[in-house]
Amino acid sequence: MESAVILHITDWVYVFLFGIAIIAGIVDAIAGGGGLITVPALLLTGLPPMSVLGTNRLQAVIGELTTSFMYISSRQLPVKGIISGLICTSTGAVCGALAVSLIDKEALETLLPVLMVAITLYSVLSGKLKATEASEPKISTTHFMMLCGLLIGFYNGFFGPGTGSFWMLAFVTLLGYTIKQATMATKPLNLTGNFISLILFVFLGQVDYQLGLIMGIGQIIGSVIGSRFVLSYGTRLVRPVFITVTLIMTTKLIYEHVPVGWFI
Repeated sequence: MESAVILHITDWVYVFLFGIAIIAGIVDAIAGGGGLITVPALLLTGLPPMSVLGTNRLQAVIGELTTSFMYISSRQLPVKGIISGLICTSTGAVCGALAVSLIDKEALETLLPVLMVAITLYSVLSGKLKATEASEPKISTTHFMMLCGLLIGFYNGFFGPGTGSFWMLAFVTLLGYTIKQATMATKPLNLTGNFISLILFVFLGQVDYQLGLIMGIGQIIGSVIGSRFVLSYGTRLVRPVFITVTLIMTTKLIYEHVPVGWFI
């Protein structure tokens, strides 16, 4: 009788995480930030924090792989420089992962809320995120992929939160992409960094494959729905969702990392 009750509770946990993953997949395909939904949900299961992060990476990689495939197959994803971008992002992510044990994260944890506040303000106030046509790039695609691939890739391998937002803002401000183009271009690059991070968690034995794969199926469904929304509605959908996600992420980071005394 007791085992039946345990099985019943476990089944509902799977159903809950599956549903959460669908929602997160939709949000992530549109504007990134799906981890804001999936990480708290995984913590509710009682998994250790490291296993939560590793399992979250597994389901996120499945979702981003699906979204990348959808955007590539639509023939709307900007592919110029994508190969060099993947190479530089991989290199940066590997270096970031190796640096985890060598560099103190506290300074970055304090700086990150400031960066996210800046991104949120830019998203709300800048006219570039409303643009439906690409503008003139400030640097060449090759230099962009080398610079941002190494820097953002390193950050993703080392720390992680907000990586998608950094990529989207970089594409809009430096390459002149519309926010729709930036959303699509971000996915394969973010996928690369997350995949390398996942390998590290697998090596450490911190991935719950059963939960991760169940959520991964939900991510596939959500990613297909979300990517179709982006392809159909473009800027008028992506911009408000992106602003909402960055605002929530900024609020969360300020709450977690900024001392209360700063506001008194």
